[in-house]
Amino acid sequence: MSKEQLEKVDHIRARFHVSYEKANEALEESDGDLVQALIHLEKDNDGGEGRELIKQVKRLWSQGNRTKLRIKKDERVVVEIPATMGAIGAVLSPRLTFMGTIAALAGRCQIELDDLQVEEQTANITD
Repeated sequence: MSKEQLEKVDHIRARFHVSYEKANEALEESDGDLVQALIHLEKDNDGGEGRELIKQVKRLWSQGNRTKLRIKKDERVVVEIPATMGAIGAVLSPRLTFMGTIAALAGRCQIELDDLQVEEQTANITD
């Protein structure tokens, strides 16, 4: 591989964070034209990062729905909501969330976060 070819491959890798192999393949497919190689990789990579972001948001949403926010007075559950809804409520109305938290603590309530997935895994292990 010539020094010029290596510089082009390095340039492609810096822009798209791909392997040397993938950068070299794109350069070969475009007959050594750097701009065409970049265009080719851009088309292949189009939406890749967006899809990854959506995947992460879905994973966080799912985890938040499995995690429950409970407010308990003595051993009685007063309120139980998914943590996702609690977080959305906190973002939309932080003052109300703050006042509700203070009221719950002043009323000697316990605030718990409970991950249902952990309980399910523990139950499966003991069975």
